[in-house]
Amino acid sequence: MASSVRRVLLGAFAVLPVLGALPATALAAAPAASVAQNFIKQSGDHLVAIVNGPGSTKVKADKLRELVDRIVAVDQIGRFVLGRYWRVATPAQQQEYLRLFHQTLAYNITNQIRAYKGVQFAVDGTKPGPEGEMVSTTVTRPGQSPADVQWVVDTVGGKPRIVDVVVEGTSLRITERSDYSSVINDNGGQVSALLDAMKKQIARMEAG
Repeated sequence: MASSVRRVLLGAFAVLPVLGALPATALAAAPAASVAQNFIKQSGDHLVAIVNGPGSTKVKADKLRELVDRIVAVDQIGRFVLGRYWRVATPAQQQEYLRLFHQTLAYNITNQIRAYKGVQFAVDGTKPGPEGEMVSTTVTRPGQSPADVQWVVDTVGGKPRIVDVVVEGTSLRITERSDYSSVINDNGGQVSALLDAMKKQIARMEAG
């Protein structure tokens, strides 16, 4: 179940060194526990309503993308995932990478909608973490065992935003950074190799 939920959450919430790697002007103090918990509760309710509600897959995908843009710090997570290679990339590569990161997220959302049909979402509590408030939830789907999911919420641009998702103890943005770094390292440290791999992934999604 952990791997299944990991794939879904990577798609739905784009997941994800320290927050110091993000632009300093965009960050402030972590939101209060009650603010973070209410933020995740409302976000989860919206997600469930979209996935389990009426409408075509395209309509639901459009609504989910709008929701993700509102609640997830996508650009900041994208920079985190690229890690030290963000500083290696040229400005043009940085711009292209973020465009591809958003595009990959959009296709993942569309591909995962059917898999998430019947999802249930319950908030269990909140505790402070090293990078923001960690809101614990239980995510269940028909025929699957419940999964423990923690949403890391920090203040970005003056608003609460999701900056990481921890599924069964595994940080998704750290997992993604490891995957991306492996592609670059296997190709002589060239950021262009990752961009090519992302383009091929998007092409496969479009073809499928």
